[in-house]
Amino acid sequence: MSLEIRVLGPLDVRVDGVPLRVDTRKATAILALLAVEGRPYARDELAAMFWPESDDESARSALRRTLSVLRAALGDRWLAVDRATVTLAAHGDDVWLDLASLETGGSAGDRRSLAEAASLARGPFLAGFSLRDSPDFDDWRATRAVTVERRIAAVLERLVSAAEAAGDPAAAIAATSRLVELDPLDEPARRRLMAALARGGDRAGAIRQYRATVAVLERELGVTPLAETTVLYEAIRDGGSGPMVVVAPATVETTEPAPAPTERSDQLPMMGRRRDLAALRGALRSSSPDGHVCSVTGEAGIGKSRLVEALVTAAAVDGAAVLAARAFPAEGSIAYAPIVGLLRAGFARAGAAERLAHVASATLAEIERLVALPDGVAAGSSAAGPADSPAARARLLEAIATVLAAMVRGPVPGIVAVEDLHWADDASREALLYLARRLAARPMLLVLTWRPEDLEVGTAAFASAVEGLLDATSVRLERLDDVVVGALVEIAASAGRPSWDAAALAAESEGLPLYVVEALIAGPGADRHAPPRGVRALLRERLASVGETATQVLAAAAVIGRSFDLATVRGASGRSDEEVVVALEELARRGIVREVANRGEPAFDFGHASLRDAAYQGIGLARRRLLHGRVAEVLRSDPAGRDDPGRLAQVAGHELAAGRDAAAADAYLEAGRKARSVYANREALEHFETALALGHADVAGLQVAIGEVRTALGDYAGAVAALEVAAALASDAGLPEIELRLGRVHARRGDTATAASHLDAALVIAGPALQPTVLVERGAVALRAGDLDLAATLADRALEGLAAIDDPRTAGAASRLSGLVALRRGDLDAAQAALRRALDAAGTAPGDDPGASIAARNGLALVEAAAGNHEGAIELLEVALAECRRTGETHLEAAVENNLADQLHAVGRADEAMEHLKRAVALFAEVGGRPGELEPEIWKLVSW
Repeated sequence: MSLEIRVLGPLDVRVDGVPLRVDTRKATAILALLAVEGRPYARDELAAMFWPESDDESARSALRRTLSVLRAALGDRWLAVDRATVTLAAHGDDVWLDLASLETGGSAGDRRSLAEAASLARGPFLAGFSLRDSPDFDDWRATRAVTVERRIAAVLERLVSAAEAAGDPAAAIAATSRLVELDPLDEPARRRLMAALARGGDRAGAIRQYRATVAVLERELGVTPLAETTVLYEAIRDGGSGPMVVVAPATVETTEPAPAPTERSDQLPMMGRRRDLAALRGALRSSSPDGHVCSVTGEAGIGKSRLVEALVTAAAVDGAAVLAARAFPAEGSIAYAPIVGLLRAGFARAGAAERLAHVASATLAEIERLVALPDGVAAGSSAAGPADSPAARARLLEAIATVLAAMVRGPVPGIVAVEDLHWADDASREALLYLARRLAARPMLLVLTWRPEDLEVGTAAFASAVEGLLDATSVRLERLDDVVVGALVEIAASAGRPSWDAAALAAESEGLPLYVVEALIAGPGADRHAPPRGVRALLRERLASVGETATQVLAAAAVIGRSFDLATVRGASGRSDEEVVVALEELARRGIVREVANRGEPAFDFGHASLRDAAYQGIGLARRRLLHGRVAEVLRSDPAGRDDPGRLAQVAGHELAAGRDAAAADAYLEAGRKARSVYANREALEHFETALALGHADVAGLQVAIGEVRTALGDYAGAVAALEVAAALASDAGLPEIELRLGRVHARRGDTATAASHLDAALVIAGPALQPTVLVERGAVALRAGDLDLAATLADRALEGLAAIDDPRTAGAASRLSGLVALRRGDLDAAQAALRRALDAAGTAPGDDPGASIAARNGLALVEAAAGNHEGAIELLEVALAECRRTGETHLEAAVENNLADQLHAVGRADEAMEHLKRAVALFAEVGGRPGELEPEIWKLVSW
């Protein structure tokens, strides 16, 4: 009787020589977990790991059934189950685990034991085995896989050493080849293989191995080989054609710096894209005097970046100024991340101050809210008014558009390119769409790329809006046809590359450019794609070659992120300025980091994202938390970053990673407020909800903030839910404001009874300063319910209460309410006079609130329409609509679109009316309340 469990390669379990038969993968997964870990597991621990989506009782029930099935399949042997724990019998004569045998054999010193142990490694740990609904198990499998690969590599390395000591070059080559196959990016293993081949007399094979090393490191990591590898290659190359003795790689030392990166030797010409490139160049030529927008889309690996690079290169030769940035998946919650990247790139260029000399100081003040201005450039003061008003958001978007246009202005149209917008944050997409709609008199080409298959709901709407713009150029890249693939095969063959059968490559690649190019570089049958964890294992080996101080600095840099500056890494590492500089020089020399431009200040970037990941994963949990805490403190102490939304979000993330939940909650609240102030509403919502989840003490305040953001986003049901929680927790002093907000939300939904209830409650407890505002809101509800007398009375009471208060915004709202009441009563002269007063008040209120102006113009248009002046009404509504589109108030824009459609229909402009009606329907659909329920009152909004 025996139980055999193989986890090296595909999972294979045999009971008495017969494959285990169970009806669920989770049964074999539990068995593998127990065998590999070799310890008892609590039943609750297993239930939580394998059934995370179920409630406790359902998970325990599912575990009971699975264990029953597994015990039966094992013949009631080996598996011990009691009320609390589950255990697999200790490994003995009747229980065999290949991983345990690998470790035992690998500990022996003789070649036979090492060879037998190495033969057990049939492939990656649990190859191809995963549980889609059990992420904790998959995380365990991935973590264990790295450890197992290290053990296999250690066995193979000992086997190589034993073969070399025995003078058996063939065995050494075989074992070293397996090391390279295990992890194609293992540069030390490749050096050993080069040396083994050279010792065995295969000098040509050693040289091919070096060239393969150069190709794979450049392709996968963007780095050149280490100096040790190059020195070894040169010794082999210059050693003649016969057998030779080569110094072992571990003893090769050099004081020479690593060779500088050179132009890629594996670059194949871009083919099959002539028409696409011509379209882009044509769009660039037509980008003066008015700018042009172009989208480049296609699946991953289709060649979007290569095409944009070709355009940028050609344009730069012609003297065009270029700004380029891209979005990253890890930065989707950082407001304006790609926009900040564009601005920083522009400000770092020579002559940035001169380009900004003609930009208004108030515009520069808006930009300074996102990123520091270049030295010598002074900003004015921001416009007054509430930071969350539509007007303030419009000012920021206009400032971004103005400054980007200034940074690429020149004798020929410039280029602003942003790639991978499927990963961009909402605020950046809003800013780019704003710019795309306002390219008049801005001679530039705006190039945007994304993957259609990776678009989410918000991004899909953005993509449709961009491609729907008048005169926009859309380039959708398709796969290469067989003719183009054949031409590339011929070019590669003429350059001396391994020959491919063109038809076979076309069929295998299905025309995907990335696949074709990598296949031609690697040659037929080569393994071109290392698994991600194999990449991480190799990179940890490479990172281990740096000195102790450099390792400490590297750990701090990895905790900071992909990019980091000198001051932050010095503060986080705890090392002196001199030590940090020397360490960074070493890391740069080895190609691990590179220095990048940053307005004259030292800044660095990891050479590849995988390098940063590997360095981060090599840090122990305790030290990782310590470093995250240090980074948070350094970022918080920097005065330049206190108003930077991205910097505040980073502080919050580092506090959370440091395990300091209370500090993280405070930081997320601060980050949310700042994101809200620059209209990054979705990011603000995420930050507020994270602060709440972390247990921030001000639950009521956070719920109010969440309610405000959800109201702005049109999520009325979510806003009500948050505000109701806030009301339950609020103090007596804070309750009137919350009741007012609840009334506003219900009024927007058209639920006049509920809105009136909340506003009446607010009137009872509101102080003198708030009462006029509540009276106006209550009057608007009465007007919508058809009670004109009550609406007029409340408007008059509000105006009386404002006699002793300087509040032009509420005064304008009260006049607007009076005008709308007069309109409903048919007194058009009184209605027009009151609404004119409301429009004048909107222009004098702090912040020049476009929302009030839009509402007043919309009301005046209704008056003109009632008087039969439809053309006058259309003129007013067109101005109001332009303001709506500038401010992004979706519900109001939908109402104005609808009213304009009615007026256009009245004068016989049916086609135009239908276009505006379609837009109104689409906008109304974005505003909602209860999921799955139609709320027709939302669609009936005419005036407010």
